[in-house]
Amino acid sequence: MASARITSVTFVSPPQVKMDELAMFLRGDEGGGDVADIVRGSAIETKGMALNPLVEDPRTWGPARRMERGLAEARLLGRQAVGQALDRAGLRPDEVGLLVTTTTTTHSAPGLDALVHETGMRPDTEFLSLGPMGCYAAVPTLTAGRDWVRAHGRPAVLLCVDLFSPHLQPPPYDKEQAVVLTLFGDAAAAVVMRPGRDGTAGLDVLGSRLLRVPRHADDLQVHVGDRGLDIRLAPTMPDVTAAAVAEPVDALLADHGLRREDIVWWATHPGGRRIIDRVTEELGLPDESVAASRAVMREYGNTAAPAVLAVLARLQEERPLGPGEHGVAMAFGPGATVWAVLLRGA
Repeated sequence: MASARITSVTFVSPPQVKMDELAMFLRGDEGGGDVADIVRGSAIETKGMALNPLVEDPRTWGPARRMERGLAEARLLGRQAVGQALDRAGLRPDEVGLLVTTTTTTHSAPGLDALVHETGMRPDTEFLSLGPMGCYAAVPTLTAGRDWVRAHGRPAVLLCVDLFSPHLQPPPYDKEQAVVLTLFGDAAAAVVMRPGRDGTAGLDVLGSRLLRVPRHADDLQVHVGDRGLDIRLAPTMPDVTAAAVAEPVDALLADHGLRREDIVWWATHPGGRRIIDRVTEELGLPDESVAASRAVMREYGNTAAPAVLAVLARLQEERPLGPGEHGVAMAFGPGATVWAVLLRGA
């Protein structure tokens, strides 16, 4: 069976908002002091916000208005990401056989699948809408694309979009909500995947593994509430993730006769400063890989599904995998779920 090969990855963000300016804007709200404290310790300097609350504040909106505006902004950002990914891959829209869209923050049917028509793909292009899955969603999106490309022998485009700014919650803020408000940013990431027999250089998607920790399933949840998305993020998540991450990673490597020292770089989901710290300690990650995750988080925050693809793109740009070299991408999310995918340079 032909391999499925990533031949381009793009990451796009709305205009950046400085976190210290956001904290100052919120300082008069009940719990605003907690937001300022979290911002200072977050290691996040800026993040993209499709709705800048300093200009247009959605905190009093109901869920319908939030979802409607979020879908419009997600389509706009998605078009940019897909267009850039196709350009970099040297592929025309009408050559695409499948569009996979993944989002946790935009709920609509039709939704992001409308980009089949908005980006110039053929009317008979297949589409698959995935989600909501939260921060780990990029990995199952990659595996779904891999399986389709292998089966059909045609190119696919995979798009992850998450926009949290339309779902900013009103005060009062406790420390957990202050973390949520600080941590999550808006972005889109697009991947072009094509059959390996095309001969184009890139990254072959070899396999994936996951582990879910049911006893901690309540520690990270995303639900639609009366004011848009309600996010539950317990402070236990970094330790839970670190305790779970080695099992699926080592099993994935063993599937392919590899060990940790055989991996050139590790694209780790930038889910927060403590998650990066704890996963680094557990796996003994190389400095270059950790630096890429920290840089993405510093510049964009945690953008959920697009986030690990931003790290992957940065690592592949800074240190492209040579033929036969291996990399791993890891993402963590709701239900205390850890996903890892193995990549090989080609």
